[in-house]
Amino acid sequence: MNRRIAVLTCGWSSHFLKGFIQGMMRAVEGKNIDIYVFNTYNYIEYSGFPNNTGFSVFNLINYEDFDGIVMLSDLINNARVLERERLRIIKANKPAITINKKLQGICCLKVDNYTGMYEVLAHLIRMHNVSDIAYISGKESAVDIAERYKAYKAVLEDNNIPFNNEKVYTIDSCDYHIAYTFFDDYVKSGKKLPQAFCCANDLIAMALLKVCVENKIKVPEQLKIIGFDNMTETQCTKPSITTVNNNAELLGSEAVNRLLRGINPLQTLSVKSNPVLRQSCGCSYSVTSAQNLFALKILDESNKKEAFDSHMETMGEIFTEAADVFTLLTNIENFFAKSHSFEGTDFCIFMKSDWTSVLINSAENLPQNLTYGPQVQAISSVQNNQKYLREMIPVRDLIPSKMKTDDKSNVFLFMPVFHHSYVYGYYVAKNNLTMIDNRYGYLWTRNMGTGIEHFRKKNMFKQMSQQYLRLSTKDALSGALNRQGLEKMAKPYYAQNKKNGLTTVLFFVDINKMKHINDKFGHLHGDLAVKTVAAAVLETIPKNWLCIRYGGDEFLVVGNSKNYNGEDYCTMIKDRLAKKTSVMHLPYNLSASVGTYSVPPQMDITLEQAVENVDNIMYEQKQEFHRADPELVEGQKEVDGKE
Repeated sequence: MNRRIAVLTCGWSSHFLKGFIQGMMRAVEGKNIDIYVFNTYNYIEYSGFPNNTGFSVFNLINYEDFDGIVMLSDLINNARVLERERLRIIKANKPAITINKKLQGICCLKVDNYTGMYEVLAHLIRMHNVSDIAYISGKESAVDIAERYKAYKAVLEDNNIPFNNEKVYTIDSCDYHIAYTFFDDYVKSGKKLPQAFCCANDLIAMALLKVCVENKIKVPEQLKIIGFDNMTETQCTKPSITTVNNNAELLGSEAVNRLLRGINPLQTLSVKSNPVLRQSCGCSYSVTSAQNLFALKILDESNKKEAFDSHMETMGEIFTEAADVFTLLTNIENFFAKSHSFEGTDFCIFMKSDWTSVLINSAENLPQNLTYGPQVQAISSVQNNQKYLREMIPVRDLIPSKMKTDDKSNVFLFMPVFHHSYVYGYYVAKNNLTMIDNRYGYLWTRNMGTGIEHFRKKNMFKQMSQQYLRLSTKDALSGALNRQGLEKMAKPYYAQNKKNGLTTVLFFVDINKMKHINDKFGHLHGDLAVKTVAAAVLETIPKNWLCIRYGGDEFLVVGNSKNYNGEDYCTMIKDRLAKKTSVMHLPYNLSASVGTYSVPPQMDITLEQAVENVDNIMYEQKQEFHRADPELVEGQKEVDGKE
């Protein structure tokens, strides 16, 4: 069995993360070591509430099952989460490394952000005679940003350049669009430009370059630009951007090597960053094939994004259009079996074992739940581009057995599926890092979680609608449907029977001597008679048949031949009623007349016509009852005599 290394990360810095993992992959090649990457995204909800539910993906990890752990602590950047995982790792007594952020009791491996930034700024000052340098960064409290700022201050001091706090700018975040807005406003305000801008990362540097191009500010003649990270785009701009290589791949490779060779938990190790000198600082830079490759990459990414958007749209439609849980599961499975260019050739989407019951939960909002339970169910499983059956596995296994191989090293990427504070399950892919490109993983997990919640809410509203329909069509006294039930439920039921080729079976029940009961014993006994007969009918007929209080003392039963084998419900209803009244000690004999009528699907009559027919049949029984009842015959003679 392959050895395993767990990697805990947050995927917002996709450029750094991908380089880091690629470095790890290079280091484990041929060593039968698998890398398990547990990746998530925290974000701010529309309400302004920070959502950290995604960090629950770390709950999948049993550190005892791994041979080493790597925490990209500066990317996670959540003190509570880091402390919780630190304690769990130390308890498991496994070798671990934290990246770029010191954690007590765990070896720290970091990029030396300070040296690279210091050297590139020293080059700017000494080789290009620049003394007026402004600095800009986001509000992020990450260690790497702090070190770059520290280098900026130090290089000014070492070169006898006065530090001016007014030339230090802070924007909301190190984001391209936020930086672009800032620089656009800066230039339009007419504020004097410094000789150079030192940017905390390449995204800010590229935003500045775009504003310069749009406003015909010559770079580097009028303004020199320094970035950090050495993103591919920086070598393809015109002019190309001077930056600092953070050596993410080397860092990832070194993390693996250190775990394998043994580490000292008290050590802090570093990988040096180095300047990459290009045109934006005034250096010459030869054009390479990278520019042509980048132009092609832009086209490829544009097409890829369009395909991804379409993929997400179809996912949304699946959850919107599914009428029930079975249809939803079937459609999800079939969709991913056919379309999985982003998910990979080997992946599973696992949901908690109680997932289907959650889908029909009628609560407005699900309670917080960050656990995965003991088992998970695969709702979609694709291996080697082939669909596999939905299987149940223990959560501790993490991946299905068919994903495991002992002949080479693999990378498994895990991402949680959740909505607000409720975790539904997780996605796992083998040897596919597509989801950490361009924040695809963030969009995918958000869409999956939102889709599930939309389906659940739709199901909730459907249940509420059905409950309202039941309440609005229910007769309060008898518990049967009222006359609205005839319109809203019986007519559609009758039409569906015809459509499905089923015979509609009708029974008409009329309480005998109802006027006599009301007149002689009062309306309370009349109400009791109605409730008793209704109960006898409802207890006798199949549960999915409809019973309607058609009139004051009349009930209509509408069923079909799907679960009807010619039972004599006329007699069965009468017998049930007799059994119920035998123990009630009523001061009168409570009985009912019952008639039945069947409508084959090919018979072209309306429900109203069918009801009239069964009413006539019942009336014949009623007349027979009247003729046989001595009290009614004697009463009729008295009436005839008076006349």
